[in-house]
Amino acid sequence: MKNILNIFIYFIFLTSGILHAEDSDNRAKIVYVKISDSQDYFSKPVYVGETIPVTYSLLLFSNARFSGTEFVGGINTNKLILRNPNTQWKLSSDGSYKAVYRYKIKSTDAFIPSLKVIAVSSDGNYTDSSSAPSINLNIIDLYQNQKYVGVVGDEFRITGYKAKTYDASNNILVFEVEAKNANLEDLKLPDIDKQGFESTHFGLEYSDGIYYCIVPKNVQDISFEYFSLIENRFKDISLPIVPVDDVVSTQDDIKPKNNFLLFSNLILIGLMVLSLVFYFVFGRKKIFLIILGLLLVYLLWNVLSRHQAILLANKQIRILPTHNSTVLETTKKNIQVEIIGKHAKYYKIVTADDRIGWVKKNDIQ
Repeated sequence: MKNILNIFIYFIFLTSGILHAEDSDNRAKIVYVKISDSQDYFSKPVYVGETIPVTYSLLLFSNARFSGTEFVGGINTNKLILRNPNTQWKLSSDGSYKAVYRYKIKSTDAFIPSLKVIAVSSDGNYTDSSSAPSINLNIIDLYQNQKYVGVVGDEFRITGYKAKTYDASNNILVFEVEAKNANLEDLKLPDIDKQGFESTHFGLEYSDGIYYCIVPKNVQDISFEYFSLIENRFKDISLPIVPVDDVVSTQDDIKPKNNFLLFSNLILIGLMVLSLVFYFVFGRKKIFLIILGLLLVYLLWNVLSRHQAILLANKQIRILPTHNSTVLETTKKNIQVEIIGKHAKYYKIVTADDRIGWVKKNDIQ
């Protein structure tokens, strides 16, 4: 009798599970997603470093609610980067929802993974999902070109540049660059050790920055290439390296005379002369001698202490007076420097071997 009861209970559970599965299978689809322009990426090559937009189209049925998305198998960020992970689905005039995902290609074996979209029924009783297929890409690596700087895009142009003497053996070249639909963040000049961005703005469409590089004095120009997506070819850029070592600009930087300090010292001397004149004109009153003495002490302190200083060991010398500026060098010991300017929490200094840079005020003794 007990065995018969167990068989009966098992039969009830089995029947219930089958009916539930059939009920789930018979439910109408409430979500459908597809790639609007997948054929474009099957038919044309793309390049390492390029960012490609993929447009997804989503349909929700029976008043279903969008719940979220996920990539089937995830994204390998060593091969592919989703640059706009917070993109929103927008309602189109045809009743569908569209979203443009922008993928940056980092490797020749990258592919666009399947995108799964999840929706919830209007009554909240069940969820449904639909997946857009993965996209295999024909990816080309442009780094076989030895002059290639790693930038691929619609536009890339130098808007200004300047070369200056850096030290006895090297010059420093600084240039401003603008780019459109490009991976400007990957810019790297070949065969140059010391280089980098000083300030940047990297956007999905427009990017710009200030770039510097330090090159030997026997290098008279640098030439490099980027890849134009508009013209589908490499384009060459050449920059002559002619240091501007005239009195007005660079020479003032290399062997500077701080104009502000010079002007303030002249004012101090003028006040001292005026105090001396007042001393004799107004009956040799001691107050003017006291003022004269104080001005003299301040002048001596201004000349002796503000021009020469000691930069402590293990301190960083930067190109610009910002915390994220490129570090030119780190001192290994205390060194003698000359203060030639200041900005916020930084001093502009020149070293004994004519290196120019910015250091934190707290690093000066």
